[in-house]
Amino acid sequence: MKIGILTLSASDNCGSLLQAYALQEVIKNRYDCKVEILNLETDQSKEIYELFPKKFYKHPKKSLFTLKFLKSIKRQKLGYAQFRSKYLNLTEIKYKNSEELSKIEKNYDILIAGSDQIWNIYMADYSEAFFLPWKGTAKKISYAASLGAVNKIDDTNAENIKKWIKDFNMVSVREDSGANTLEKLTDKKIQVTLDPTLLLSTSDWNRITGVRMINKPYIFYYSWAYPDEKMNELVHRFAKEKNLEVYVINSSRWYKYRPEKFEFTLYNESGPIVFLNLMKYAEYVFVQSFHGTVFANIFQKRFFFLNEKESGEIDFRSRNLIELLHEEKQVVHSWDDVVRALTSNIEYSNDEFLDKLDKSYQFLDKAILEKENE
Repeated sequence: MKIGILTLSASDNCGSLLQAYALQEVIKNRYDCKVEILNLETDQSKEIYELFPKKFYKHPKKSLFTLKFLKSIKRQKLGYAQFRSKYLNLTEIKYKNSEELSKIEKNYDILIAGSDQIWNIYMADYSEAFFLPWKGTAKKISYAASLGAVNKIDDTNAENIKKWIKDFNMVSVREDSGANTLEKLTDKKIQVTLDPTLLLSTSDWNRITGVRMINKPYIFYYSWAYPDEKMNELVHRFAKEKNLEVYVINSSRWYKYRPEKFEFTLYNESGPIVFLNLMKYAEYVFVQSFHGTVFANIFQKRFFFLNEKESGEIDFRSRNLIELLHEEKQVVHSWDDVVRALTSNIEYSNDEFLDKLDKSYQFLDKAILEKENE
């Protein structure tokens, strides 16, 4: 049996690449089959992750600022390319769109769309290819696909997406909200499954994490951009209280917001392996992302989820996981929240989580092993 996975493999994003690796490994090892990740690099995604995208030339001041840190940015980007080369079994040929992919779908018994925000139609590197919008012989499955934070399908796209999803043999998404949206649109049963990173054990992740990179106690702060000064100040104050250095990664955003004024240290490398390593060996972890929350739990860290909104609302992608694990006390907005979260009990797993883990595996078993699915 040969299975193809279509996901955000061209993204220079730790979570995107780690979930791609996780699904690849689970399917390869559980079902003893050949697995390939379809090497989709659309014009949009190529532009986003270029060292010098077109918008670079439209803003002279920003361009000069980027050039100042060019050597460091190049080194940081290298980690993503190396991870793809070493850990992802990508097709040798790169594909640009759904038309090109439709010509090779017959090479696979099963095609899996997922995971991550592949169905977020408002995402800059969205492509209709993630809906596998062609007729063919391969069974179509989605695993833990996400509609993203917006969780909407506009009228312009609704009819096509309804048609495409109805052509899937089985469909699962990552968030409850996404399941509700698609069930209303398609009248099709949509199952909610765990992100594939959660299907691998801590020992599975330890195998690729490598030897400790920072040989002293430290705090790891992982954010999508580090733009919120109040949240940065919380981390800074905590670091002063604990007398620990704060390490961050993500160079492109770093140079935009310059959080070194909070005495944070940009680690000199980046990419999924650096992310795993700094997460695993940190004394404390501050996160502002879904996959940051995932790996703080996988490595059982004393973590804090930074929430810049006074309302207490957080991105439902992270909220789903936090509520599943009953970790609401780890969501912090103020110093009082940090003090409370520091002494709260974090279980990292519970019966609800284990039940969802079991159902996620059951979904894959049924989708892959049964010959016909509705």
